[in-house]
Amino acid sequence: MCLIAVAHRLSAAFPLVIAANRDEFYDRPSLPAAPWKEDRRVIGGRDLRAGGSWLAVREGGRFAAVTNIRGAKLDGPSRGSLVSRFVLGDDDALAFANALDRHAYAGFHLIAGDCATLAHVTNANDEPPSIVEPGSIFAVSNGRPGEDWPKVELAREAMREAIDEPERLLDFLTTRRGGPLEQEVFVVSPAYGTRSSTVLTVDARGAVAFVERTAR
Repeated sequence: MCLIAVAHRLSAAFPLVIAANRDEFYDRPSLPAAPWKEDRRVIGGRDLRAGGSWLAVREGGRFAAVTNIRGAKLDGPSRGSLVSRFVLGDDDALAFANALDRHAYAGFHLIAGDCATLAHVTNANDEPPSIVEPGSIFAVSNGRPGEDWPKVELAREAMREAIDEPERLLDFLTTRRGGPLEQEVFVVSPAYGTRSSTVLTVDARGAVAFVERTAR
């Protein structure tokens, strides 16, 4: 996934709102979002090559999402396994992030948590994992920490504008704008592009809604 925006307790109606695009090679086999065999409470897509996921959520709002980092190292265990391990486990987000051997993996940003606590961890530096403050919007793409790509700011803007009508975010995620990858929200190229767009909400009662639109 190459763009994710998370609104953390910004709305009383929707304490957790996630808008995300997964960009990947078209020939990489995967399954669309569905309940998992390991735990039917979990919904998310599955990467059929390495077995992990790019975004998944468990009943009640426990979720994780991962992006890669352009220019970072490419070898190591599957980054998608970080998502799977978190949503299938019970460690709190910060404990999970602190326990990771993060430099064993190819470059990543991982966002994990629930309606109460959200953590962000990356292996592009040696900074400790950080907590996403309640009442804020966290957004990230494939840049290194501190590289605020134009589409990241576009995602923050879209989230602010649609916070009370999060279904509108699907239009934002699936609209082409043109320009370089750092700016384009919905990516199309001959071999690589946006494979799926997801809007995930958890309401004040803890009910999860997961809407996915697949491109190809």
